[in-house]
Formats: sequence, structure tokens, C-alpha cells
Amino acid sequence: MSLFRPVFRRLLAGFGSLSLTVSTVSGAALDPAHADFFESKVRPLLVDHCYECHSAKAEKVKGGLRLDTRADTAKGGAAGPLWVAGKPDESLLVQAVKGVAKDLERMPPEKKGPALKPEQIAVLEEWVRLGAPDPRSDAE
Repeated sequence: MSLFRPVFRRLLAGFGSLSLTVSTVSGAALDPAHADFFESKVRPLLVDHCYECHSAKAEKVKGGLRLDTRADTAKGGAAGPLWVAGKPDESLLVQAVKGVAKDLERMPPEKKGPALKPEQIAVLEEWVRLGAPDPRSDAE
């Protein structure tokens, strides 16, 4: 039996790294602080200021952009990807809410409401800086 112990240990070690890889790929390794940041700061902004035009509940999804699921948000819209992970100033999302995006009006559009406040834009900048972590399922 002692002959099999080293082999058994290596097998267990291999399975441990395999499960870690799977959980990382599936998104289960999302930092809890980042998930909390999204849920407490980012999602409320998206719901309050974006979902009217950019969700499944919109009468017509504007710009081919949906923000109500992780997969759709990551995909972006007709204007391209929403963000460059870690680089808010190069990200379309940040440029759009600041009103400096080429060929796009400020988001939300003036007819839909006031511009986001600087502290709200700072939340989106931080989210992109963090790599846009998103704990939502693709079905939300």
C-alpha cells in the first residue's frame, strides 16, 4: 500500500489543480469585493440610466447594445466593444457617458435625462479599471 501513496497524492494534486482551472474559467473565481462593487455601484447605474434603451425590456434596443446580461455587455454594440479592460479613458462606455466619444451622442442622451454626475462616471471608470468584473449570469 505504501507504494501507491505517492501516486495517489500526485493524482489528488492533479485533480485539485484541474478543479481550480475549471472554477476560474467558469467565472467562479471573481473577487467577492469586485462582485459587491458591481452589485452595489455599477448595476444600479445601468438599471437607472441605461436599461430603458439598452435591455431586453427596451421598446427598441438602441445601437445594438444590451447591458442587462454579462454576455451582452461584454459583446458590446454596433459601435464596438464597451471597454478596454483596465483603461477607462480608451473605453467607449466612459467616453460615451462623458460625452467625448467620436460619432456618439452623450449617454444617456439629453432627451432621456441629465448627464451622469462626476461621481457616477467615476464608478464606471473604476469598474473598467478593475477589468469590468460582472457577477451576473448570462440569463439575467
